[in-house]
Amino acid sequence: METILPTYAEFIALERKTITLLRDRLALRRSFAHMASDACKSLSIRHTHGFSFCTHWDIPYMNMACRIFVGGTVSKNDKDDVVSEMSYYVCLAEGCDSPVRILRKFHFDYVSAKTDKKSTRLRHPRFHLQYAGELPPAVRQYGMEDKHIEPLLPKIREPRIFCMPVTLGLLINSLFYEFPTDDTEFIKAERCWLNLVRMNEDAVLVPFFQRCAQLAGKDGVIFSEKLYAC
Repeated sequence: METILPTYAEFIALERKTITLLRDRLALRRSFAHMASDACKSLSIRHTHGFSFCTHWDIPYMNMACRIFVGGTVSKNDKDDVVSEMSYYVCLAEGCDSPVRILRKFHFDYVSAKTDKKSTRLRHPRFHLQYAGELPPAVRQYGMEDKHIEPLLPKIREPRIFCMPVTLGLLINSLFYEFPTDDTEFIKAERCWLNLVRMNEDAVLVPFFQRCAQLAGKDGVIFSEKLYAC
C-alpha cells in the first residue's frame, strides 16, 4: 500500500487545490463563509514540513442545531518526500456557538510501514477508520472540551477498521451527500467541484483499488492479512 499515495509535495498540492476552491468559489463563499475564511488562512501557510486544516459549518439535524467539523493533518518523513502519517476527522456536534455535546466523531488514518515499525501497539491496517478518538486540538478553539467527547469513550482505540484513503476534498464531498441542503446540491452539481472530486479520486482512489486488486488472491494469503502487512 506504500506506493499508492502521491509524494508529500503532490499530496499537499492536491489539498491546496481543494482549499483554493473553498476560498475562491462564489457559491462556497456565500453559503459557507467560515469555510472560505479558514481556507484563506490556510493558503497563507506553505505547509512545507506538515499540513493541517480545520473548518466547520452549521446545519439543522434531527431538530437540533448542529455543527460539522472536518479537518486533518499530514506528516512527512524528514529524509524524503514521502507521506508518513495522515489523520482526517469528521465531528458532528450538537450546539453551534455554545457546544452541548459531540454526537459522532470518526477519523481516517494512514500510517506508513516505517512509522509503524517504531510503534509497539497492536497491528492494524495501513488505512483505517477509527470511532471517536481524542478531540483534535483545532476543534478546541470553538469551545469544545474533553467533557463533550467523554461519553464516546475516546481512549478506546480498537477496533481499527480497514478503509479507503481520504483527502479533504473527498471527505467534504461525502459530507455534502450525508447532510444535503439546497446549497450543497448546487455546489455538487458545479463542474469545477466535479472536476476537483474526480482529480482527488484519480490521485488516491484509483491507484488504491488497483493495488487492492493486485494483492487479492495471491500467494495463498488471505487479503485481510495483507492489509495488515503491506
